[in-house]
Amino acid sequence: MRADTRRVAALAALLVAFAAGAADEVGDAMEASLGAQRAARESQARVDKLAEETRVLRDKRRATEWRALQLSGYAAKLESEAVAEEKKRKDLEDQIQRIASTGTDLMPLMQRMVAELAAFVDKDLPFLHEARRSRVRELTALLEDPKRGNAEKFRRVLEAYRTEVDYGHSLGAEDAEAECDAPRGPVTLVRVGRIGLYCLAQDGKRGAVWDGQAWKPLEDSDQLDSLRHAKAVARAEEPPQLLQLPVRAPVTQP
Repeated sequence: MRADTRRVAALAALLVAFAAGAADEVGDAMEASLGAQRAARESQARVDKLAEETRVLRDKRRATEWRALQLSGYAAKLESEAVAEEKKRKDLEDQIQRIASTGTDLMPLMQRMVAELAAFVDKDLPFLHEARRSRVRELTALLEDPKRGNAEKFRRVLEAYRTEVDYGHSLGAEDAEAECDAPRGPVTLVRVGRIGLYCLAQDGKRGAVWDGQAWKPLEDSDQLDSLRHAKAVARAEEPPQLLQLPVRAPVTQP
């Protein structure tokens, strides 16, 4: 009986030892499995991060390549325009040099042109008078400067004429002092080409038109509305529209 009891006890001890060993192996296996899963997740996260960085770099590369292509085309266009402009400039300089090489007749011609320009400015509509007269004075001084070549002098005279011609095709507004249907004071002079010069009081409620000798008041409310709009258009504050304003016969341009 005692022998049987000892054998049962020994068997139980063996089972306990076996169960303990098996439990340790299972625990180790589970720990290893969990570690592998963690490592796999970390590896996948690194792969995903690298894939995203690769995508971003690829997008940046494509954008850079597209921008480079655009810049290349734009640069080619600018180069073509620069060549064309340089050719125009060279042709103009050649023309001026040919004109300058005509000799003694060029200086009297330029002097007559400046004198006629001065007379025209004095008789023209009284807008930008000081700036235009100053331009004539500068041309007169330029013609008298022996250090300046005839080509430069003739070019400057032509530029002054072109500026005067351009006034006839533009709308302008300037702050000035004038009698605008009231004692002299701050007003806005509005110019419509060379067919009309108008005076608008600061309050916008009084206006006048230059009739060649003096300011003639504008009585029509529609004309005052058009004048206010013309001022805003000249200063790029409103889009253009049809103007209803009295005009006078245009002065012959230089």
